[in-house]
Amino acid sequence: MQYWQTHQSIAQQSADVLDTALRSLSPVSQPLAHLLVLDCRGGQQLPQHPDEAFIRLAIAFLTQCEAAQMTQIRSAPEKLVSLSHKLRDHLLLLQRPQRGIIALRTAIATFATSPGLITPLHADLFLLCIVSKHYSAALPALDQEFDDVDPKTTGMTARHFLLFCYYGGMIYTGLKEHEKALTMFLFATTAPTMVVNAITMAAFRKHVLVSLIHTGTTKPLPKYAPTSVARAVKSECAPYLELASAYSKSSDEAVNKVLASHGQTFHEDGNAGLLKQALAARQMRHTQRLTQTYLTLSLADIARHVGLASPQEAEQHILRMVDAGEVYAQIDEAASTVRFLQDPERYDSASVVQRLDSQMQRAMALGERIRAINNKISCDKAYLNKASGKGKQSTWEDQADLALGRDLGGEMSYSFNA
Repeated sequence: MQYWQTHQSIAQQSADVLDTALRSLSPVSQPLAHLLVLDCRGGQQLPQHPDEAFIRLAIAFLTQCEAAQMTQIRSAPEKLVSLSHKLRDHLLLLQRPQRGIIALRTAIATFATSPGLITPLHADLFLLCIVSKHYSAALPALDQEFDDVDPKTTGMTARHFLLFCYYGGMIYTGLKEHEKALTMFLFATTAPTMVVNAITMAAFRKHVLVSLIHTGTTKPLPKYAPTSVARAVKSECAPYLELASAYSKSSDEAVNKVLASHGQTFHEDGNAGLLKQALAARQMRHTQRLTQTYLTLSLADIARHVGLASPQEAEQHILRMVDAGEVYAQIDEAASTVRFLQDPERYDSASVVQRLDSQMQRAMALGERIRAINNKISCDKAYLNKASGKGKQSTWEDQADLALGRDLGGEMSYSFNA
């Protein structure tokens, strides 16, 4: 090992030698050897300057690598993961993250042995999509029914899984698919661990804000959440819990008090954009409640009930909600009044039936997959030993205990205001 590290260090000092070696190694017939040299060509794990030549070589390799080559590469998955991380870091330094999206998406499709397998490459792809704000570009790799984590095949660690969930939740938040975002953030928050780190806390903070946007309320952590996480959120995420408590009250005074006390905290956490959306959603729900009480209301009264500055602002607020289908109303500009209407949708159209059928088919398919996974686990020797008390702590739990104590490092700065 020391011999290899010495020669690796020497090789990294001479890009010309490595380029010559890469030209002599075919990525088709010698993919693993090509990958090893290319990984050395990427330099240090945290480069100081972007290397355009390495970026081109890495993108070409990941894009052209097919399933036949991946079979050989899977014998050293940590090298492919390392190459992915280095490409990500170089692209972020270059401020051109979008260049790596197609390459990583292609690599994931060939590297993963099944569509439901989570790999470390997923988190790198999601981060590039987030920074470049091309959220939908991640959907081919994100919109899957994930049901497998195979560390031996993919080099997956607990930290990779947490980043997969956290960045995946951010992608869905950027696309306004709040229910899916909540599921991803909840996975990150409730992942088994004994030690809590920055990823878990960041996921919980975003879970609170997205919950307020989506439903107007927050739910307590489920009983299966790790005890360490349940204790940590009370101190590490106190401003968010205070906001959730004040948010449900009809008066704006409690919310304004929290904003005055912790506004800077929300901004420093990179959640100012989500906070703004949560406050806008609160005004929307106040308006929707008015439709359940009044048939006609003046713009001035709406502004007073909702907490807007003027009737003109109330008019713009109503128009935005009508355009979004969040409320049904007609505005009488001459009388400065709003007449609330009933939902015109009768829910008996072919599109509604088709949507219900699609959801039922997905539910049935998911049920079949759960049964298959349950049968597989019930026959697993390691599971049976652990269930009977004969086994030791699992490899996954060991990795979680070690990896979750680390913080996000440089990646923490790549959060975004949705």
